[in-house]
Amino acid sequence: MKTKSISNIQVAVCVAVIVSLLVMPLAAKDVFRGRMLTERAPIEPPAVEIQIEIDSWTTPEEIVQFNQILASSGPDSFLSAFNATNKGVVRFLYARGFNLTVHMAQFSEDEKGKKVILVFRREPWSQGSQLSGGRNYFMAIELKLNKKGEGEGRFYEDAQIEMDSMAGRVYLKGYESSPKIIPSIKEKKPK
Repeated sequence: MKTKSISNIQVAVCVAVIVSLLVMPLAAKDVFRGRMLTERAPIEPPAVEIQIEIDSWTTPEEIVQFNQILASSGPDSFLSAFNATNKGVVRFLYARGFNLTVHMAQFSEDEKGKKVILVFRREPWSQGSQLSGGRNYFMAIELKLNKKGEGEGRFYEDAQIEMDSMAGRVYLKGYESSPKIIPSIKEKKPK
């Protein structure tokens, strides 16, 4: 008799969870589309379409956790935690392009518009490309968008980042090679 009442409760809880999941709106992605100059012509196309899809943004608490891991366990543990984090993807939309996993994604807004920074592990982003001899572990994209969600950006293939625990922010501290230019980028608004 007790078994039957427990199973009825379990069924009721399962039904409630399923209904709540069906009623909740699906998490909308933040999507940006644009063109990036490759600086690889005539071997590669001079410009490629890119699409950035952000599933979730890096919180200030996550930046604090990353800093704590780095301070207490060292760079190898930090890089393991960093690589395990998935905030979205950057897609290079041409025949030989790869997808890069975004491991940190933050934005800030002001009266002029929005600034976005995306950080990923340093790796080739095009088939047949090789990493030049850089000393940094990361790549980054910085976007500057106006109030309409349109703007430009830079893709840094050899980036140095800085994490500010007090502000809960990640910043581009420096870079080795000249950035790839993203002359036009636009935030796609959900319909």
